[in-house]
Amino acid sequence: MAALVLRPGCRLDGAALYRHVEQLLPPYARPRFLRLQEHLAMTETFKQQKVRLAQEGFDPAGVPDPLFLLDETTKAYVPLGPALCQQVLDGRLRI
Repeated sequence: MAALVLRPGCRLDGAALYRHVEQLLPPYARPRFLRLQEHLAMTETFKQQKVRLAQEGFDPAGVPDPLFLLDETTKAYVPLGPALCQQVLDGRLRI
C-alpha cells in the first residue's frame, strides 16, 4: 500500500496514475492499494508512521481515508468499497 497526499484542489485520476505507475515500476513493485490522506502522519522525529498504517490495513470499514485498489482488468486504480474488499479477502479477486 502507498499513502498519498494530493495537492489542494486535485483529485485522483485512477487510469492516469495506473499508466504512470506501469511505465515506472515493474509489476511486483506497483502498489496494489492506495490510501489518500489529508497529510502524512509523522513521528516526533519526522518519520512516517508506517507501523500504524500497516496495522490499520485496507478494510474500508476501519480506515477513515479513501482507499483504492489496482484493478488490472480496467487498468486503473478503483475505489475500494466493502464489496470489493470482501472479494479480495475471499480470494475471488486476485491481487
